[in-house]
Amino acid sequence: MDGILITILIVTGFLIYKMISSSRKQEGYKRWKATDGRKEEKITKVKWEHGAWLRHAWEAIIPRAQYDQKYDESAVVWCANLLEMEAGQLKEILQNVSAHYREFWMRKRKGGYRMISAPNEKLQSIQTIINFRILLPVTMIHPAAVGFRSGHSVVDNANPHLGKRYVLKMDIHDFFFSIRSLRVKKVFEKIGYPENVSKVLGALCCLHRHLPQGAPTSPSLSNIVSYEMDRKLAALAAEYGLTYTRYADDLTFSGDVFPKEQIIPRIKQIIRDEKFEPNHKKTRFINEYGKKIITGVSISSGVKLTIPKARKREIRKNVYFILTKGLAEHQRRIGSSDPVYLKRLIGELYYWRSIEPDNNYVSDSIAALKRLEKGC
Repeated sequence: MDGILITILIVTGFLIYKMISSSRKQEGYKRWKATDGRKEEKITKVKWEHGAWLRHAWEAIIPRAQYDQKYDESAVVWCANLLEMEAGQLKEILQNVSAHYREFWMRKRKGGYRMISAPNEKLQSIQTIINFRILLPVTMIHPAAVGFRSGHSVVDNANPHLGKRYVLKMDIHDFFFSIRSLRVKKVFEKIGYPENVSKVLGALCCLHRHLPQGAPTSPSLSNIVSYEMDRKLAALAAEYGLTYTRYADDLTFSGDVFPKEQIIPRIKQIIRDEKFEPNHKKTRFINEYGKKIITGVSISSGVKLTIPKARKREIRKNVYFILTKGLAEHQRRIGSSDPVYLKRLIGELYYWRSIEPDNNYVSDSIAALKRLEKGC
């Protein structure tokens, strides 16, 4: 009995040591500043969210060789021809796909961090071909899914809910990580590719056996995988006379009569049945008097889409001070050294105009700042 206890203590201590070592290594990661996606910043404390610390510790404990897979030679050659590359190059990538990613933490707009897994140039080129030639033509995407689709935007996600009395906003926990490599492989099989080819294509689109957030193939794959969930949720919404849309991991339901006690448990059950998990902290029911903002677009007026008032005030303030005090003085006062600050502000105005195309103030401000930009 004493021997078993000692063994357990030794193994536990070893696991804790590996977790701590892995965490310390992650402290060297660089993260992007929220204000400038092209810049990175060092952060002394890693924000281990959504089980990321466990994933990295587990990967540190288990030798990478255990993740190696064998691929059918003819499937590798066929995929290499599809991807317009040498079979030897593809084999090299398949031997260690994770070596072709750079992982870093990106700060979220509303606080916290998310891990981004960015493929290197070679793998990104491969995934882009897979996305354009195989995934984008797929029609197995539900009409309620408006995120990651050409010709669709947050406007298409908010507009169906305009004028509705009640709104329910829900979120899927760890959306991309929830989609495992087996489901990705099954997507390619459903499209029509044989099992051995689907295995290769799936491996090229996954990292650590799940969809990476940062790969060009992940958005399309997530929409295809979510088709059945969207179909069930749309049917449930129709049963209660509600409207349903999904933008990535954001689910929105709205209606003039909303029996939330009945419908919320059924929504959660459907999400779980489809191998996802609701993010309980982000479930929010908004009554007729509440502030209704859906994926950054306000529908509170009930008449037209707008951007939130706080965002309007911030943009107006920055535009006013630039036009009255000058760009350099304004940046000095707010402590900004961003070399493309003016371009970002113009981009904010263009976004505002996409939501409110008839807003004369926005159009005039864009014109004024563009003139200033030419003079700089």
